[in-house]
Amino acid sequence: MPSPNPDPSSVWARLRGRVPLMLALPDALILFGGLLLGYRIRLGEWLWPHATEWGTASILVLCAYGAALVASGVYRLSPRLMHLSEFTRVGLWLIGAWVLSIPLTYAVDPDVPPRGVMAVLGLVALVGILGLRAATRGLLEAVSDAPEAPAPGTAIPTVRLDDLVPRAPVAVDRSALRDVLSDRTVLVTGAGGSIGSELSRQLIALNPFRLALVDVSEHSLYRLETALRAERYDGDLEFCIADVRDASLMDDLFRRLRPDVVLHTAAYKHVPLMERHPAEAFRNNTKATVHLLRLCEEHAVDRFVYVSTDKAVNPASVMGATKQLSEWYVRTAEAPPHCTTVRFGNVFGTQGSVVPRFEEKLAAGEPVPVTHPDMERYFMSPAEACGLILQTLLLKAHPTYIFRMGEPIKIQWLAERLVERWYPHVDPETMIEYVGRRPGEKLSEELVRDAETLHSIDHPRIVGLNGPVPHTRSALNAHLQRLQAVSDPTRESREQLRKLLLNARPDDSATAEPSPPEPPALEL
Repeated sequence: MPSPNPDPSSVWARLRGRVPLMLALPDALILFGGLLLGYRIRLGEWLWPHATEWGTASILVLCAYGAALVASGVYRLSPRLMHLSEFTRVGLWLIGAWVLSIPLTYAVDPDVPPRGVMAVLGLVALVGILGLRAATRGLLEAVSDAPEAPAPGTAIPTVRLDDLVPRAPVAVDRSALRDVLSDRTVLVTGAGGSIGSELSRQLIALNPFRLALVDVSEHSLYRLETALRAERYDGDLEFCIADVRDASLMDDLFRRLRPDVVLHTAAYKHVPLMERHPAEAFRNNTKATVHLLRLCEEHAVDRFVYVSTDKAVNPASVMGATKQLSEWYVRTAEAPPHCTTVRFGNVFGTQGSVVPRFEEKLAAGEPVPVTHPDMERYFMSPAEACGLILQTLLLKAHPTYIFRMGEPIKIQWLAERLVERWYPHVDPETMIEYVGRRPGEKLSEELVRDAETLHSIDHPRIVGLNGPVPHTRSALNAHLQRLQAVSDPTRESREQLRKLLLNARPDDSATAEPSPPEPPALEL
């Protein structure tokens, strides 16, 4: 039941959220007034024209301006969030309405209303409507409890996934993992990244015989070493600056360390950025994985775990396509090593992901950029994801595993919760800016391909996937050569490479022998 005495600040916040639509009536009055002023200046009288043609033309003109305002998005954005780019956009739409009004009046009668009336109306609309927004913005900033950037040194209230969505703890059989890893050398690629660093922390607690942590970033590896050296660990701990794309360097690393278990997390993950750099995505996400797998085969590595993403299922982006290609190649391996692919969604709060980006904006008192109101993603915490990755080291029944991550979360809902957390007395809608979908983005991600079947296992948060091997290794090798041939840094090559990645059609589509009949599909 609503409170009989609502908080004035919350009432003001709700009222302020409706300001854009409340300005529709003043806009209509400005347009009507501009038309009357035009007639006054042109004909010397304050009058509404009596002739039917004049009245029809006037209504058409006013409708054109109204449609332009709606199309400009001015009624979806709070005046307080209007900056120069928004004012420019609305102004251009109003100029477009003025241009359109000329042929509209000619369609009724070439002589009505006089062109001078249209000129006055256009000027009044441009100055009056934009001036109204500017004045409203100033008023809102003056009287509202508008969000301000926190003072320097103020701690940012970092949010965790379980602060927003209840999460059951992930059960990991750490005792069994300690037994399995006690005499093993474990190598982690991309160890300085969000997933790699959390994996490294959890591996330290499992006390493998040797832990080799590989990353190309000196800064990330230094931070990781500083953190892990303080942990108790009885085995050998090595921090290796190495680029997984450097075939000779990785070969030397394998010869020296002789790893038994390889956890491959190194990858480029930013979808829009990889759309602009398909050659780098191909080199880092696909070619490096292929060479790493071959090294594992050459050096008789026992286990190879490839960390993939839901974006590899029916990919719409270069990033997803390069991960899909890597998944296909991993499926062509024959033991040793025993190869496993783990596939899951977004990891909450990782470097460069949506939550830190939103919090940076909120810390500066700026609106958070939401690409689309229907955009949604699966989320896991880093600890959840890494615990389940390690748990798959105890599993060998299926080539691919996915994790139960709960229902997908709408990005708009996430943005609203973060706004409420930072600024409790501000209407979240006033702090959200819709910026449009970025290149390569899908509204929703998938976890399972059509040819894959789901199988329950003993662990409640892990699901096994089976399916035919999509392509033979020889077909994939030939396809990789075609991709390599168009990996030059020219604009034409980038576009050709992108098309080949997104429309992957290896010539030889022969698959492995059909699997035995599958049990009924399992609901996620």
